[in-house]
Amino acid sequence: MAIFKQNTARHRAETTSHAVRNTTIAAAAGAAIVGSIAPAQAYAEIPAASGTSYAAPASAMADLASYTYQAPAAQAPTVQAASSVSPQSTTTTAITPAAGGIVGTAQQGVGGGYVWGGTSFGAWDCSGFTQWVYAQNGIDLPRTSFQQIAAATPTTTPQPGDLVSQNGGNHIGIYIGGGKMISALNPTQGTFVHSVNAMALDGYYTYR
Repeated sequence: MAIFKQNTARHRAETTSHAVRNTTIAAAAGAAIVGSIAPAQAYAEIPAASGTSYAAPASAMADLASYTYQAPAAQAPTVQAASSVSPQSTTTTAITPAAGGIVGTAQQGVGGGYVWGGTSFGAWDCSGFTQWVYAQNGIDLPRTSFQQIAAATPTTTPQPGDLVSQNGGNHIGIYIGGGKMISALNPTQGTFVHSVNAMALDGYYTYR
């Protein structure tokens, strides 16, 4: 019996020793595992709904602070500049106040503005200007420069009051003689007297 008890006591001691040692190893291993994954879990965690703010690691913030964004080079859009011509001097373009008919009416528009698509006095585009001038003289012109040209008769012997077509029909004005015309040119320069050769000249058209 003594031998059995002794062996039993030794067995209990060894068993306890193994349990303590295994528990210690497991605890150490658990601590190592927790220590290796806890930071990663904290970094990936979604901030708590309680309103706790999330702060990125300092190293990540440093990288962002030193980062400079450079936008890709964008190609500048092509913008077609409005036609611009030099106005003539008053000594060469003066029209006598007594001038009547279409030329006299066109003179009333000199100094007016330019509004694309406009047809009102002083707020017209090129064909709106010619349409208004002709209307004051009892002649109804179509609305656009292309339509006005199509409805007129081409002439190689232009008379004051005839139409002048320029830039492939894209611009139209009123011939006043001496190689000059009045037209509503653009928003910057408005309606004024200039040479018929200030832009590419297509030809002259008459409603006579």
